[in-house]
Amino acid sequence: MRLVATFPRWAVGTLALAAAFVAAVQAYVTFTHGDRSLASFAGLIGGFVAVDAVLVYAGLTSEEARLARELRTARTGTTALRGLIIGRRQQAPFLTRLFATKLGAAAVMLAEGDRQGALAAMAGGSPLMRGGRLELLRELIDADAERATGTSVGLQRCVGRLLELPPTGNREADLYRTHVLVKALLEQGDPEGALDQYRSLEDSNDEDEQVYATWLRVWFELEAAAEEGAPWPALTEGQLRMATLLARTHGAEKLVEMLEARIASVAPPALQ
Repeated sequence: MRLVATFPRWAVGTLALAAAFVAAVQAYVTFTHGDRSLASFAGLIGGFVAVDAVLVYAGLTSEEARLARELRTARTGTTALRGLIIGRRQQAPFLTRLFATKLGAAAVMLAEGDRQGALAAMAGGSPLMRGGRLELLRELIDADAERATGTSVGLQRCVGRLLELPPTGNREADLYRTHVLVKALLEQGDPEGALDQYRSLEDSNDEDEQVYATWLRVWFELEAAAEEGAPWPALTEGQLRMATLLARTHGAEKLVEMLEARIASVAPPALQ
């Protein structure tokens, strides 16, 4: 499911630029006092609209890919990579910004701990990047900004908002939602909420979602906290190492220690 390159946004962007071009041609006719009318430029206007439509679509498609990359970087990127993404956004040409959303950059800033910068980025951006499923993503990032306050009230609001929001249908946006929700649950120290979220992730075939299930299971020691029943499937060394790698990129040292202890318990002695 696309967030940026949608038909309504393409149509609005194409018509807006076409209207600006027609206005410029009309201004030329008026100020030159020539014998030609606006209708005589129909071929030129038609050609511009055709090219305009292609360029707007290409710009929106490129921005779709860039947004997905930024959301992925906010979840899994290193500090150096996140800094590179932020720097590139700030240096973007003016014309490019007309078809750009700053939501991905805001998510990266929050991952870097820059809450004020993220809020400023969310407040700006092109008017064309309003509405549709992008507003759901805006809600997700705003909830992450609540989490970034570090207060119990902010964490509670973050978790409550994320649980109420429907899926966006976009893989990267929904993975970002899971990422923020799991981080908030870990910071909040809510074992009951963690167990509920774990249950919704444990049977997923998506390796990224399984990483977050592993975070919850290890941090809260859910096997011991859950009611007696069917035995829990053993965590594999591969699952634990992937979870450790992601935890390390976010500086979660205590979680890294717990994951490494689990790895030591399951890995062959020669590989520990």
